[in-house]
Amino acid sequence: MERSYQHSIGQCKECSPESVIKTLSPQLLSAVIRDADAEDDRERSLPAALTMVFVVLLGFFRRVSYVNLLEKFHHTRLTSRFWKGEKPPSSTALTKARDRLGLKPVALLFRRIVEDLEKRFHPLTFHGREVNAIDGSTFPVADTLSNRRHFGLPGVSRGRAGYPQLHVACLVQIGTRIVKDLVQGRYRAFELGLARKLFPKLGKGVLVLMDRLFFAFDFLWDLRGQGCDFVVRMKSNCSPRVVKRLSKSDAIVEIEIPRYYRKKRPDMPRTWTLRMISYVPEGGTETIRLLTTLLDPKIPRDEIAALYHERWEVETVLDEIKTHLADCTTVNRPVVFRSHTPMRVKQELYGMVTAYNILRGVMADVGNEFDIAPTRLSFTGTLERVRECMRDVMLDHSISAADRIRFMRCAIARGTVPKRPGRKSPRAVKVKMSGFPLKRNVA
Repeated sequence: MERSYQHSIGQCKECSPESVIKTLSPQLLSAVIRDADAEDDRERSLPAALTMVFVVLLGFFRRVSYVNLLEKFHHTRLTSRFWKGEKPPSSTALTKARDRLGLKPVALLFRRIVEDLEKRFHPLTFHGREVNAIDGSTFPVADTLSNRRHFGLPGVSRGRAGYPQLHVACLVQIGTRIVKDLVQGRYRAFELGLARKLFPKLGKGVLVLMDRLFFAFDFLWDLRGQGCDFVVRMKSNCSPRVVKRLSKSDAIVEIEIPRYYRKKRPDMPRTWTLRMISYVPEGGTETIRLLTTLLDPKIPRDEIAALYHERWEVETVLDEIKTHLADCTTVNRPVVFRSHTPMRVKQELYGMVTAYNILRGVMADVGNEFDIAPTRLSFTGTLERVRECMRDVMLDHSISAADRIRFMRCAIARGTVPKRPGRKSPRAVKVKMSGFPLKRNVA
């Protein structure tokens, strides 16, 4: 199926090498701290702006402890004006600094960076419409009493769930894979309810791609009321009436909105005229039915079907965040967020997604310079290169190699662990293994 629609991914409006370096500029940080009313009341070794940068760095360096992350950026231009001695602040000091900072400045920084990226890079467009996608996911958090009470535990078939979970709905810009907005809630929060809170970020004329979970008439009606078009996969129990056949598998249909929707929402009509497209993906056997507000027959059916498969970009975004950026697996590293309180978990979420968007901005910039679609660039490769470069760029070059070795040795000496005489570990597991059958590779 050829993709002949307009594909303007990653075209940079103002490309310069400095655009990436200035993403976390002191001017931006100061403006965010001022607008969030989070300015320091006195001089500190961990001021608000620096703490906010560290929350973002926690998103880049997921396996690095607080202490080692502080050590990693000791004697760099980032910290030299605040830390005069050889010993950086402790992890406890950083935790207290995060509590002082709160959630508002980090959320505001996330949105300011999104605004900047949207100005610099064009998304994928489809017949003049910007293409976005909505989806949701859950993220395991540290098992503390406050996290359990705030986020809640999922149900399990055996034993009890090992970790509370945070529920997130996100809006992704197709083409650049930038996370434009996100909403978080308890594990049992209704995903459609979370997704509704993303509507203010959707402008008129945006085309939204969604899977069948979002096939709810009141949700789709309100989305259309925002001035947005949509393409959504239909549920199998929906049987619309064909009004006009455009082709064998393309028709204008009339769907009767169930009475219980209209009872709650008197503004909804009895029937809704939409377009239904049916197709079987190449190499597949299942027939996929799509419902869309794109009624214009001049928009080919094959193009809409091909466009819908771009929805998988939002699945890729969630995979890149949870699996690669968060370095999380189901067995070895089951927890995505390590913070022990709900506020810090939410703060860490915004910091991690901000780090992800910065990486996506780097990839879009590089793709524009070398004429490569940013979706073709390796996310893990970019992450490794940015991690390597980040500290090198900020090094204080006035410090000699001998001094750096001495600083390293002092840091190693500070990293002691408590004595553990006679420690015993019970033969118990945090999470019971799945009861699903073993999946084997087929030759």
